[in-house]
This record gives sequence, C-alpha cells and structure tokens, in this order.
Amino acid sequence: MLPNFYLYFTSCVLLLALFCQVSMGTPVRTPRSLDNEKCGQCADLSRELVKNVRKLLDNENLFGGLNCSEQRVEVNSKTQTVLACEPNTDRNTRCSGQRNTTFSESACLRNIRADLGHYAASLQAYKQADLSSTVQDTKNLLNNCPSTQGDPSSQVADAKLTSGNSVDQRVHLCKLLKGFHLRVITISRAMGYISAGDHRK
Repeated sequence: MLPNFYLYFTSCVLLLALFCQVSMGTPVRTPRSLDNEKCGQCADLSRELVKNVRKLLDNENLFGGLNCSEQRVEVNSKTQTVLACEPNTDRNTRCSGQRNTTFSESACLRNIRADLGHYAASLQAYKQADLSSTVQDTKNLLNNCPSTQGDPSSQVADAKLTSGNSVDQRVHLCKLLKGFHLRVITISRAMGYISAGDHRK
C-alpha cells in the first residue's frame, strides 16, 4: 500500500509542476511593426536628421541678418507624436520599482510618418534656398521607417513658406525649422526606444 501512495503522490507532484510551467510560460509577443535591422537604421537616420536640421538653423547664409534664436517655435499641430511616442508608466508601479509601461508602436510610427511627410512637403516648397539635402534625409527616414497606416503623400506644404515677401518667408522658415528640430529629437528618441525593444518585453 505504501509504494502505491508514493507513486500516486509523485504523479500528482509531476502534474502540478507541469501545469505551473504551462500556465507561467513565456507570453506571446505581438507582431513587430519594424524588424531589428530596420529599427537600427531608423535610429541612425533620425540622429543624422537632428544634426542636419541643427546645421540649417546655424546657417548664416540662410538666416544672416535675422536673429533666428529669438523667433518662436512652430510645430506641426496636426499630429500627436510627443504623446503617441511617450511610454506611459503606471503611477502605482512607478514607486515600487516595477515596470508596467504601455506603448503603441503603430500609433507612434503613424504620427512620425505624418510629421515627416508634413516637413518634407513644407521644406521642398520653400524656393528661396537649397534645402534639398534636408528634404532628402527626411524622405529617407520616411521611406525606411514605414507604418501600415497613414499616407504621407497627402501632407500639404505650409502655405506661409510660399506666400508673402522673402523676409517673411525666412522668418517662417526659421520658426518651422525650430519646430522640426524639436520634433525630430522626439522622433530620434522614439526610434531609439523602439530599436531597444523594451516595450515588447
């Protein structure tokens, strides 16, 4: 009788262990919008674009006689890139040291795509200076960091860059580039976060 008890007991322990292992298995990850290689490319391209826009803002030929640093910043108000690309940490877990973040990669990429389309169209419409290098860098980032939603080709250029006198256009270009610089810093940080993959863990 005793050997039967041990056999029964051992079988129950093994079944319990198997049940726990199955129920506590690794969670299924959601499909990725970008693979690891593409994420790394996007992060690198966005960092280069930050530098490129900064150089434009410091360009004496473009803003000579105009104090660009005193102009206010104008960002694309039709997107929510800052909110969409910020990981939201649960307040209840913040103090305990546990990580519980929610992040929608597709929503972030969709807003990034809309921003890049807007700024590419606006800079391409400005005819008073050659901005082709920055336009091309913006398009490269746009083409290499796709999202399944949102059509950047529907973006319309900022009308203030093509109307009024050349001084007004330069002032507006300064404001637009300052806004683009801030936005592309956000984009660069978001691409770095996506590339790290922490939100998928």
